[in-house]
Amino acid sequence: MYFRRFVYLVILSLAFFTVSPSQTSPTESASEKEKAQKELEKRALEMIDQAVGEANTLKLPANRAIVFALAGDLYWRFDEKRARDLFRSAGDDILVANLESEKEKKESDDPYLSFYEYGGVRQQVLPIIAKHDADLALELLVQTRPAKVSEALAKAALPNAKQEGGMFNYNPEQNRVRQEIALEQRFAVLAAEQNPDKAIKLIKDSLAKGVSWNILPLLQKLNKKDEKKASSLADDVIRKIADTDLTKKTEELGAAIQFLQYSTNPNAPKNPKEKQFKFTDGQLKTLADKIASTFMQPANSLELTMSMTRAIPSLEKIVPEKVPFLKQKQTEAMKNLPPELKRFQQQEKLWNPNSTPEDILAEIPKLNEFEKAQAYRSLTRKIAQIEDEERAKKLIEQIPDEKTRANAAEQFESAKINRTAKDGKLEEAKKLIGNLSKKKTQIQKLVALAMEFHKKNIDKDRETAANLMKDAKALINEFPEDEDEINDLMEVVKGYAVIEPVQAFRLFDPIVDQINDFVQATAILSKYNKRNRSFKKGELVMQVAGGGWENLLVYRYIGQMQLLGKADLNRMNLLTNKFQRVDARTIVKLYVAQGFLKVEKEGENQNFENSEEIYFSF
Repeated sequence: MYFRRFVYLVILSLAFFTVSPSQTSPTESASEKEKAQKELEKRALEMIDQAVGEANTLKLPANRAIVFALAGDLYWRFDEKRARDLFRSAGDDILVANLESEKEKKESDDPYLSFYEYGGVRQQVLPIIAKHDADLALELLVQTRPAKVSEALAKAALPNAKQEGGMFNYNPEQNRVRQEIALEQRFAVLAAEQNPDKAIKLIKDSLAKGVSWNILPLLQKLNKKDEKKASSLADDVIRKIADTDLTKKTEELGAAIQFLQYSTNPNAPKNPKEKQFKFTDGQLKTLADKIASTFMQPANSLELTMSMTRAIPSLEKIVPEKVPFLKQKQTEAMKNLPPELKRFQQQEKLWNPNSTPEDILAEIPKLNEFEKAQAYRSLTRKIAQIEDEERAKKLIEQIPDEKTRANAAEQFESAKINRTAKDGKLEEAKKLIGNLSKKKTQIQKLVALAMEFHKKNIDKDRETAANLMKDAKALINEFPEDEDEINDLMEVVKGYAVIEPVQAFRLFDPIVDQINDFVQATAILSKYNKRNRSFKKGELVMQVAGGGWENLLVYRYIGQMQLLGKADLNRMNLLTNKFQRVDARTIVKLYVAQGFLKVEKEGENQNFENSEEIYFSF
């Protein structure tokens, strides 16, 4: 064991002092650079092949499906036939995973097992395929559809079928229908990048099954390419909603309200550089009329009563003449609500995306301690979005809780730094970092700002970037002793991976051992906790986009590992071999290859948060 580690350290040391093909000389010719890039791409494909080879040793069919799907995604630009073969292999393993899942449900006495269905392997794998080949994704969608989902879809398609699920009446069958429709419509969002017309056809075909929130991101994507086509598709969507009995289709009512909230949200950040999709006034009027008429029906269910409160602030802006009657009806309905639901309804302002910070502040005196905690989270987030500094500071001063007041001030300053940097005022943003009081936030902003300075590719700015990284590094413990310290260190690794890779690798190398220890310890503990979803049958449950129920370190630092691979793929490949478990090593190799091969588009990977968001209340 010690000999193996010694050999590894010798090899890694040699790698540090060897000029990597990725570190090309400025004087290299174009042909030499191209040759070096080809060599690195070859290494990335070798890593993918290694992962595919190791996939056959994995116990979980869902894990194999994810490996094959990620590998197919990465292979697509080099060999579409090979990629499609991998996608079909993923489909085969989804079928096996479905059988195992059904068997597990029959044998399990866990009443909450159906709650874990969302985000399963189909929902993760099929969108990857749709990004490249929507027809194949649709084919596999049908082929891998569990029998219960097919039955639920058929039942939902019957005339006068009523949706009985909702926030107070969880219906597994209805939930399956909702997931399936959303998944199919998500394919259109993914296809829009390559083939907008194909995406439009997918959505139009899918509208017969219902309307989901996934349509809005598609409209936004289409709008950037062709405003007329986006508006035309929006016409079809609004027409579908108008022709639907929303008293029976509560999921579609929810989507309609979300569209309305999106269109009337005063808190949505504005980005003049981006073409934002907007429903036309006529479309909004039709949508608002339909929603209002739904609530005007003689008898409303509890679900509709609760939805009415969400919708009224938006309806007030579009069809104000109908709101007095709705408010009167709401008041009558509230009299019959159980006390706990009545209170829940009264707190709607806390999570309504259209509520202003002033609205929330006015509610705080009426809340208990638990409710105040929720209100303060929403309040600080909304204040951070305000660009009017005078208004923001007045609001912060009105917060009665001292700790929340300090937190709101910190979040506002942090967001202000983001906005200033995004406007290109990097020197001003640098000065603002001094206003931050929390070490974690200081490190994050120093690193993000350093990366922005480095990006300018001017000697003076790169020197500034290096100095900012030194300031960030001075705030961390290079031998972390707890979760916060390792997070801070990995934030610095992120910056150094771009600015000074040798430093990044030096800091990250010992962290791999800690990740190994953490993953193995979690694997052991999972044997004694049936509810643990990070491991199954002793194997790490893989995730397409990382995450996981316990947010394992191996997933948490995907971004840093990808940046390290981008900086020096050969060194990072050596480090991936340090991951002791086959499951962790396999998925990490794919993540690293993915990061290296990704073609960045202009505007992507901003170091300061992207301001283009969709605001929904769920």
